[in-house]
Amino acid sequence: MTLLPIAIVLGASDLTVHDTVLGAASGLATGVAYVGFFAAIGHGRFGIVVPVSAAMTALLPTAVGIADGNALSTLTAAGVVCALVSIPLVAYETGHDGVTTGDWSVARQLAVSILCGAGFGTFFVCIGSTSQGAGLWPTVGNLVVATAVTGTIALMRGAMPTSPRSTPQLAVAGGIALGAADTCLTTALQRGPLTVASVLGNLYPLVTIALGVTVLGERVRSWQGVGIALAVSGVVMIAAG
Repeated sequence: MTLLPIAIVLGASDLTVHDTVLGAASGLATGVAYVGFFAAIGHGRFGIVVPVSAAMTALLPTAVGIADGNALSTLTAAGVVCALVSIPLVAYETGHDGVTTGDWSVARQLAVSILCGAGFGTFFVCIGSTSQGAGLWPTVGNLVVATAVTGTIALMRGAMPTSPRSTPQLAVAGGIALGAADTCLTTALQRGPLTVASVLGNLYPLVTIALGVTVLGERVRSWQGVGIALAVSGVVMIAAG
């Protein structure tokens, strides 16, 4: 776990029970959301599940932040709107040859995707409500609980690696990258407005597109180009505001 040594090095000046409970609660929500998310992808269509869940993940903490009184300038608010609109655009993928809507109905895919997005959004709300003095420990708690939930289900389904050597190297690399990303995201959520941090934190599909273009030679669709332009514009407006 990459996050654990970082959390130990950075320490915590005031870790409370409240912070610990929020971290554990967010872990339960995200653990269940991950299971539902991958089940929806397996039984449905990527182009439906990903953009809907990504949009919901951003919308929930944004709504909570606004309700909680996050004061945003007009320029920053416009940037948030641009970024929110860009998320489903950059995440959307059409079906490829031979790909159908899956053995789940579209209504079921939408319902599960919305619930998963709400679960992921709970992470932003909970971690954003922890104190700066708690350091990274609420997020460590999140990962411990989420891993316990997903690991238990994977074990029950016989999907766990039989040994550490059988774990894909890309999965290990992804775990390391996730630890670094969680460090930055937790810091942003604890120190900045929830509305801004959650929206910017959900622009990860841009990285997926960039890797797809540079590594796999994929092309950017027209709507994704519009989404990228909106995302970049939104980030610039948020930074300027």
